[in-house]
Amino acid sequence: MNTLISQLSAVEYKLLNDCVAWHIRPHRQVFLEGLAVISKSLRFDNLNVLELGATARSTLSLFLVARGAKSMVTCYSNGELSKLDKALSLLAQQYGLMRERLLVGQAGIFALDQKTRFDLVMLKDVLGGVNRQHSHAEFRKAVSNCLSILNPNGHLLIIDKAHSLKIIYLILRKLGSAGRNGWHYFTFNELKQMIPIRSFETFFAAHGVLSFGNFGDGILQKAADFLDEHCVEMFVSLEKRVVFSLVCVAKVRENAQKMVGNFLPPCAFD
Repeated sequence: MNTLISQLSAVEYKLLNDCVAWHIRPHRQVFLEGLAVISKSLRFDNLNVLELGATARSTLSLFLVARGAKSMVTCYSNGELSKLDKALSLLAQQYGLMRERLLVGQAGIFALDQKTRFDLVMLKDVLGGVNRQHSHAEFRKAVSNCLSILNPNGHLLIIDKAHSLKIIYLILRKLGSAGRNGWHYFTFNELKQMIPIRSFETFFAAHGVLSFGNFGDGILQKAADFLDEHCVEMFVSLEKRVVFSLVCVAKVRENAQKMVGNFLPPCAFD
């Protein structure tokens, strides 16, 4: 992981933290490890990206554009468009990025334009909130929609919350704002069952144990991050960490897109 960070300039590292915005270390770690599956050099020259569910506060596309990509950045509501557009313009100016490589639009994960294809579809803290009744069919449909608009050899990168250790899961469900509002915390088995394995390969990364909430920039956050990095994560398996990334890599198969549309795997949610 330190090797990945060492590939970034000081400015790129600061930009990355600004893109993540909150709960920074675990999200930053899984984002970089997910991107490294796509490009070990973390270069994405002319990669065509779709980011779903972006906000004015957190937009990962800025980092990808800094590393050569171009991105369609979308939010759910037309009412958020102006805020998102303004935030992207300000950060692009601050970091010297080409603003024309960042298009802004409105898109819903259940109503994606099937005429447009992307090399990378990306969701950060989106999937767990698409259905507050925890319907496995709806989560599966959301993933299938994203896979269906990938180019050959395209990638889907999902970053979200994992089920984690039982005590942390209970705290998040009872005390966390997202948990109280019905956010779904995925187990790895649930995620694997959403992917048509004959058409896509999957890669997981996961970080964060003690750093399971937004503690700001104070000493509590720094202590949690330090302990996670240098001690706790060594003793906690991937599937029990708090934040995960799932990268789906499309194999070169002529019928891959048809198989995604027809994929109806068995899926059992808690």
